[in-house]
Amino acid sequence: MNKYAIKGTKKLLSLTRTKIRLAEESETEYTKPRPLPLVKLLSGRKIERIKDTKEYREILANEVDFLIPGSVASTVIQAMDIIEGVKYKFEPDDLCVQIDCTGFSELEKYAKENSLPINILLMTKENESFGAKDTHTRIGQNLFVGYEPPKNAILLGRVPTTLSFFLDFAFNSEYLSERVEGELKLKNVNVIPGHKTLILNAIYFALLEFGAEAVTVGEF
Repeated sequence: MNKYAIKGTKKLLSLTRTKIRLAEESETEYTKPRPLPLVKLLSGRKIERIKDTKEYREILANEVDFLIPGSVASTVIQAMDIIEGVKYKFEPDDLCVQIDCTGFSELEKYAKENSLPINILLMTKENESFGAKDTHTRIGQNLFVGYEPPKNAILLGRVPTTLSFFLDFAFNSEYLSERVEGELKLKNVNVIPGHKTLILNAIYFALLEFGAEAVTVGEF
């Protein structure tokens, strides 16, 4: 197991605890959406109340097996879902997701019609490869997480956990996901890492474990 992914997962679980506490202090009663879609998809549990997220976070922290990549990846994605589901009352709008379901649908439609992947840029800085002559074929296909998105990218959110909204959409899309030997996997999804943090390392690891293709900026 990647030690940085392990450290990042632990840090993400700690952040989850903090966000739940802030939600409680903001007198938030329910998650948004409810139930939490990725938690339900990956665990079968229907989590709708903030008090339930608190209990379930403890279950995730206690049951994650750091020797099993799939267990770590599932924990990371569910923690992201919890964070985004509890923070809507206290977090400023600019730190929340910047794309709605209609935007994801338009993105998917364009990608499907043009047989293109969707590229997730994890705080990837603009590079000369973004200005390559064939870049126009990818306009609208680059989802950026971070600040100051490259000119050919759409801002998904400034914090990496906003990726949970895209994952919820992708896991319900025949073009962006499929069942492989009974396991749900992403397809037609690339991930391009940029700035490194422990949490980003964990999310990058989880995306790859769930089937996203790793692409470096030089290959993009």
